[in-house]
Parts: sequence; structure tokens; C-alpha cells
Amino acid sequence: MTAYGGGGLGLVREFAEALGRCASLQERGSRALCLRLMAKDLGAPPPVREYDVAHYFLLELASVCLENPRTMRALLEALRAFNEDVDEIRALTDDLLADPALPVDEVLSLRPLLDGLAPPNLPALCRRAVADLRPVPPYPDAWSAFEGLSRLNARPDGLPPTLALVEYVAAEAPHDRGFTLRAWNDAQAQALSLLTELRSLRQQAAYASSPEPGNAYLVVRLLRREEPGRYLLTSWRHYDPDAPDSWRPRQEESVEVTAAEAEREVERLVFAADEDWARDADRIHVEFLLGADDLTLPVHRFRTELDSDPVSYLSVGYCVVVRSLQRSRTPRWYRPWRQRWAAVRDTPELTRPLVVGGGRAEDPRRGDVSGLDARLKGDRSVGCLVLSRPPEGAGEGAQEALVALRCGVPALLWDSRDTRDLSTRQDVVQYDNALLRDLSGLREAVTELRTEAHGGSLNGRDDHPGHHLVLLWDDPTRPVESSQPLTGPDQGVDGR
Repeated sequence: MTAYGGGGLGLVREFAEALGRCASLQERGSRALCLRLMAKDLGAPPPVREYDVAHYFLLELASVCLENPRTMRALLEALRAFNEDVDEIRALTDDLLADPALPVDEVLSLRPLLDGLAPPNLPALCRRAVADLRPVPPYPDAWSAFEGLSRLNARPDGLPPTLALVEYVAAEAPHDRGFTLRAWNDAQAQALSLLTELRSLRQQAAYASSPEPGNAYLVVRLLRREEPGRYLLTSWRHYDPDAPDSWRPRQEESVEVTAAEAEREVERLVFAADEDWARDADRIHVEFLLGADDLTLPVHRFRTELDSDPVSYLSVGYCVVVRSLQRSRTPRWYRPWRQRWAAVRDTPELTRPLVVGGGRAEDPRRGDVSGLDARLKGDRSVGCLVLSRPPEGAGEGAQEALVALRCGVPALLWDSRDTRDLSTRQDVVQYDNALLRDLSGLREAVTELRTEAHGGSLNGRDDHPGHHLVLLWDDPTRPVESSQPLTGPDQGVDGR
């Protein structure tokens, strides 16, 4: 096998000296235990013999590890079990762990497969390929990226960044070329004894959603104060074009407002965000984090350009959704919430909506909240629930929303009009069914419907469903309050 670190007695000696600073490798008994621990990870003992002189043992151990990244990883795990400073060892050996020297003919056979491939999210794919361990310069195409990454060290899982890149590019490529790229990758990983690691990465690449370049977020939390009708308005902003998979919201100032004043304060925040992100943000999402008693605040009908005539509607120029403050502050609801969100994000074609009181046989009946609870707990494929009424007070809509939030349903839809006319309600359901064919694009579809509503004729504008449609779109990977772990989409969830 071609040496993982390129061979060379100098590299072996340098790594052996680093291992010599580990107390657990000084005694014969602890060295034997180390090899047994490595065997549990590898499935067989590493081909390392014992010597009377510890330095000879370390030389052979260093040589074997430098030839196989999987053996290297097993050694680091064993040293961690001895409470050795693995981070220090990893840092000392980082420069030694060069990418595998793949056979020249294999690399040449890859070039035609990568030529002409330039996914729009190539920078993000490169960052994923190096496991975000170091900055990666921009590359014009997949082949240039492969050449650039071939000079970088292995990832924590032992995979060379080049093989990881090929896997991510294959997931984005047309079917036939993707199949050929994976076959090429399998052959290289098998030669490096990394087939298991590659298959694990393949699962991640296959179900990873594409990043969202150009998406900026303004999150506005309205928190009720003791004085009726007053709120504490706090906002967070996030936009990182260099790391679209990240989530690092920056908290802005807080201000006390009435419900009427909130509209003008949101206008100020949106204008400031627009000025800061004018050059490169493709879309600004405005999300309202609301308590259970405030989900029916008409934030979807907030306006901008309030000092001019005519005014504009926030939900026409921006992607406006609400989020549940109650769920974000209830950790016992997190597990089903994250599970359903992962399904909507990774396999939206397998998730589906339910319409309370809808016309389909599978839709739950109105007024049967306990039946709805059992239905949602028994069916993890439900990604969106259309409520029968707005979620206000102690009415049906509020009970349906509570059950859906507890069961982890990430998206709720409702008509803000509390109408008892079911014929009108059925018209709304027909719109919703068209929207819900692709849950991954639900935010954008609702925005388009609102734009259509405001652009229609004056006579029928107020009756258009898009004028009254409210979308609760709750992404558990994008928290804003400091009591929650600020994990980002790159750790299992994209921002959608």
C-alpha cells in the first residue's frame, strides 16, 4: 500500500518521538493493552510486534499508523482511553498526515469524470469535504477543487478530503456520472481500508440538503410584559455568505413596544438589514418568535414604507413566518421536533400534510383532539398540519396547534379569519393542498401566494386566501435564545 504519510523514515521517526511522550506507551503491559484496545476498533490486532526496547516498538507502531489512517484513528482512540492528551498528539502529527498518494492512473481516470462539473454550492461542498477544519480557497470547478484538496491532511474520520469531495460532488451530479464517481471512490477507499468510513459519509452526502447561499435571517421575538398590550421586542440577525451552512445569530437591542408600535419597529429593523445586506443577500427571511397566546398577532400583515403612500406589505417583499416560543422553551418536546424536521429536510418527498377537517379519508376529524394526538404520535411522516381554526384562546385551533407542537410537527398552516363558513374553508384547503406537494419549498410557495393576493384585483383581494394565510415554520437547528445550544445546519440540519 502507498504510505498514508508518503512514507519516509524522517516522518516515522518524528511521529515515534511524539508517541514517546505518552506515559501509557512506556511500559510493556500498557503497550499490550493499547494494542488490544486498537484491535477492538479494527476488528483484528494491528501488525505491531513487541520489543524489549520501547523505542523500537514505537518506531514500528508509528510506521504502521502512517500507512493506514484507520489504524491511526484506532491508536488515537486507545490513547484517549488512557487519558492521554490526544489533542496534543493530533496537533503534533497533523503535518505528518498527508493525503494518500493515489496511483497516477487512477487520478487520470477521475479527471474526465470531474471535468465540466461546477456545482453552484462547490465552496460549501469543499468545506464539508475538509470537515470545516480549515479555510478552503474558492475553486472554479470540481477538478480544480480535487487538485487543491489533494494537498490537505486527512479528516478526523480518516478519509482524505479528496475522496470526501468526490462523494459530495457525486451526490450533486447527474445520475450516470454520480454512479461512476461513487464506483471510483469505492475502489480507492477499498485500497486504503476506508470503505466503511466512505459508506458512512455516503449516507450523509445523500441526505444532506443543499446549502442556502444568499439567505439572510431577521428573527423578531415579541415577549409579553406585565402591562397588557405591551411587549419586549428583541431581534437577532444572521447572514454569513462564506459559511451558508452555519447559524450564528447576533442579538440586537431590545425595546418595549405596544402591538401597534411593533409594526414600525419591525420596519426599522428590516430597513437596517436591507441596507447592510443590499449587495449580496438574495432573500431576507423575517421570522416572528411568538408565545402561545400571540400566534394570532397579524404579523403576516405588517407593512413597510409607513410614511409614504402607498405603503408596502412586509410579506410581499420578504419571506415571513412565525415560530413557537413555547416549543423553543420546552426541551421535552425537542426529540420528536428534531426527528420530524430531519425528515422534512432530508426526504421531503416522503413527508406529507394533514388537513384537520379536510376532505381526504386520512385527514383527522374536527373536534377530536385526542384522536389527532394519537394520529400524530403514530405517524412520523406528517410534516405539516393545516389547522381548522386560528390558534387563539382555548378554541379548536389552539388545541390542535398545541398537540402538533408537542408531537414535533415543524410546519403549521391556518387561515387567520375565524370564519364559520366551511365552503370558504374548503377553498383554502384546495390552495393548501397545492402548496403542500413539496414541503421543502413551503415558505417560498406561501410567499408567492401572498404576492399573488396583493397583486390581484381590488374587488377580490381581501378574499384571496394568500392575504390571510399564516405559516408557522419551526426549524429546531436555528435557535436564538442563549438557553438553547446554538448548533447550525452544518451539524445535521440546513437552514431550511
